[in-house]
Amino acid sequence: MELDIRPVAGKKDLQAFLNLTYTIYKDDPHYVQPLQAQLKEFLDKVKNPFFNHADTQLWLARSDGRVVGRIGACVDSYHNDHWNETTGFFGFFECIDDRAVAHALLDTAREWIHARGQTIMRGPLSFTTNHDSPGLLIDGEPGSPVQGMAYNPSYYPGLLESYDGLAGAKDLWAWQITTEDVKLPKRVEDNAARVLKGETDLIVRPINKKDFKNEVELIRSLYNRCWHENWGFIPMDPEEFYFSAKEMKMLVNENLLLIAEWKGEPVGFSMTVPDFNRAMKRVNGKLFPFGIFKFLADKRKIDYARTLLLGVLPEHRHKGVDVMMVLRSYKAAVRGGITAGECSWILDSNRAMNRILEKLGARVYRTYRIYDKTL
Repeated sequence: MELDIRPVAGKKDLQAFLNLTYTIYKDDPHYVQPLQAQLKEFLDKVKNPFFNHADTQLWLARSDGRVVGRIGACVDSYHNDHWNETTGFFGFFECIDDRAVAHALLDTAREWIHARGQTIMRGPLSFTTNHDSPGLLIDGEPGSPVQGMAYNPSYYPGLLESYDGLAGAKDLWAWQITTEDVKLPKRVEDNAARVLKGETDLIVRPINKKDFKNEVELIRSLYNRCWHENWGFIPMDPEEFYFSAKEMKMLVNENLLLIAEWKGEPVGFSMTVPDFNRAMKRVNGKLFPFGIFKFLADKRKIDYARTLLLGVLPEHRHKGVDVMMVLRSYKAAVRGGITAGECSWILDSNRAMNRILEKLGARVYRTYRIYDKTL
């Protein structure tokens, strides 16, 4: 097979880049097509503030005029400055079941990353750990992907792991729990009752949507302070964080986006969202002109949720703040018709959070892997 790999150039190439998923997953009953309009806005270097501090490139692989693969690469100055590293990322990886094509795509990303002075290639991340779909799904129960989590054909791990020098760096866990499985110790319920009555120094409150921009900035500040020592953390500036948050305003239930205050000072937050992928399946990547009606009809049937962020400032950990946010989110979700959900992603090495989830009755049901290659 004669392979031609070229940078994405212009709207036609970008559309071909996005459309490849329709080929790769055409016979997959579980895949949920992402919204193309949303992806185009994310990849718009004028609209998305992420590109103010990141250098990126996308490529398409063609054989006999047919698109057979794609990949992207990124060097993010925020990541490298924070960790004092020279790491570049690869992602947006999609490929037919052909090692020669996969390796050629990875070679292309590697050469681009190395040419920019980087010594590690990490991925798949599209583009970084601050964005959706990190890692490669390597193990877990079958089913559709949850919003924001990765999904791929079962042959992808073989393609990546056969690439010379590419080895697992971190595993990410998705913990699943149902309302029937939840175990709430009596002391937790008693403490929660005291919190609700205002009998402790802790208050857990929903965000104020009427003051959305200021609340988003408060959450951004907490995010940067809570996670700054975690593997994979990359600080976010106000413009980038608001760009990511604004699309959620109309979708998020304020009772599932919580801020914890200790003696009146913000000390943590958590964010849980309904799994909108369950309303996106029939949309097939396009809300308009008719997909919006399918989405609105299916949105009412969503009974699954994902907790994607939960953090507490280091000096306020071990006070039960995280448990109270989990508990309040759980009760709000149940009131909203949620019968099951997950916390994802959690580093396999995050013993404190993994222990809490296990005690609550959750179980690891999917594992995702991020790979490194030394250049």
